[in-house]
Parts: sequence; structure tokens; C-alpha cells
Amino acid sequence: MESTPVGPEPGLWHLDPLHSSLIFVAHYLRFGRVQGTFGRARGRVLVAEDPAASKAEVVMDAASVNTGVGARDAHLRSPDFLDVENHPELRFVSTGLEPGGRGRDAFRLHGDLTVHGTAAPVTLEARWVGEAPDYARPDDVHGHFFSAATRIRLSDHGVGDGGAVPWGGRMVGDEVDVVLEVRLQNQDPAPFLRQIGHES
Repeated sequence: MESTPVGPEPGLWHLDPLHSSLIFVAHYLRFGRVQGTFGRARGRVLVAEDPAASKAEVVMDAASVNTGVGARDAHLRSPDFLDVENHPELRFVSTGLEPGGRGRDAFRLHGDLTVHGTAAPVTLEARWVGEAPDYARPDDVHGHFFSAATRIRLSDHGVGDGGAVPWGGRMVGDEVDVVLEVRLQNQDPAPFLRQIGHES
């Protein structure tokens, strides 16, 4: 008995920024945790006949970092951290894909993540969640949903930690958790984003 295929069909798929969340969680002031997102991103995934040969690239606008506190976000954009004036983009480029995790819908996506102008290898523990037609344009647009997670070190990318705090430790911890909830769709979203006035 043949199993039902999972995941997108071979071809070019596009990141849907309206229905994707690019989330990070960092230690802050030694004992706290702060969550943020990157609100502007674009990406493309070329799904190959052999899934292991598929390619992915995602670019995030560093200045779109958002933790919900304007002053903190401005500090994160400054040369103390992301230095967005000199390094305006964060970029992930895949280098390989392999089955992994529990279930046939789980896989590991290897790649290089560039932050602050410095690339370092990263592995995403990923899972295909499901597929559905677009809510607004079901006859024209089809989408697939994925979840993924990893952990990176800021020091691997030359990102500062904000210095010491008086009660010990550093302002921002070196390890940052990354959680991705992503929708890929079979059409470039750019025309629709322009139509509704959304900045991608």
C-alpha cells in the first residue's frame, strides 16, 4: 500500500509573510526572557523531485525587529547589537536536507545563517504541518504549513551582549532560541501585498 505524499509538490514555492511568524526568544538581564519577531521577510523554496536536493533561502529585514518595546528595539538595531545600518539583512541559505525526528513529516534542514554580516552553520528541526487553499483566493493559491526550531549563539555572528549588569551576567544571553511558523504558497505574494498596502 503506497503512503500518501507529504509536503509541497516539486517546483518553486514562496514565503507568505502574512501567515508566517519568525520568532526569537533570548535571555535578558540575566534572569528574564524576552520574545521578539522579525516582521518583514521574503523567501523562496525550490522543491526538487528528490526532496534532499531542495533549496531554500529566506531574507529578513534586520530593522523590522520587534520586541514590543520601542526603546529596546532601537537599541537592538544599534551598533551595540544588530547594527542594521551596516548589516540590513539576516539571511538563511540551505545547504542540505535530511529526514529526521519523529514521523515521516519531520526533517532536518541544514544551512548557513548570516547575522551581523557573519555566517555560521545552523540546523533547523522542522516538520511539515499540513496544506490548505488560501482563505481569500482558494481557486488560485495553495499553501503548505511548516514548523521549525533551532538555537543559535550570538557570539558566532559577532553580535554583542550589551555588557555586564550589576547583579552578574550579561544584558543579553549568548544563546537565542528561534521558532519558525511558516506558510509557503505556490504564487509570489508580492503583488497581493502591494495591493493591500502591506510592506513585505
